[in-house]
Amino acid sequence: MRKIILYIAVTLDGFIADENDGFSFLNEYDDLKSVQNSYQQLMTRVDTLIMGRVTYEVIKKNSVWPYEGYECFVLTKQSDRPSDHRVIFRDHLDVLVEDLKKREGKDIWLVGGGNLIESFLKQDLIDEYQIAIIPKLIGRGKRLFTLSDIKAKLKLTQIEKMDEIIMVTYSKK
Repeated sequence: MRKIILYIAVTLDGFIADENDGFSFLNEYDDLKSVQNSYQQLMTRVDTLIMGRVTYEVIKKNSVWPYEGYECFVLTKQSDRPSDHRVIFRDHLDVLVEDLKKREGKDIWLVGGGNLIESFLKQDLIDEYQIAIIPKLIGRGKRLFTLSDIKAKLKLTQIEKMDEIIMVTYSKK
């Protein structure tokens, strides 16, 4: 069965983006071979991506769409937007995930952001957490986990040192 994978970088103080939804704190790590290898391993493992509207808006500012050849869904309350060649807009998380898990295919990458991750957590839909811990403190921004009432038992399946970054992988227990 297909797995939903949260693959994400987080600062040591728990932020996935700065206050302006920016990721510039990650720039110095982009060229590390270990980071590139980790990302390539993920991309060979998945064929479908799910992201939130804010994440989509940030990514689409790139001059080149980075996920060509992957089926991409954007979860948004504005699901009446016409889909384009890049993405399909959807509004019902549970229906989308149920549909995707029934299909044949590779795993599914939960790209983010924070609100979408929170929705997946509420419904216990994340099968695997791959979290790259970035050795930076940025003080403010968008937190990875904001819900205080969500509880989950996870099983540590891997720890990998990637230069100055630590990648931890957990699965549902």
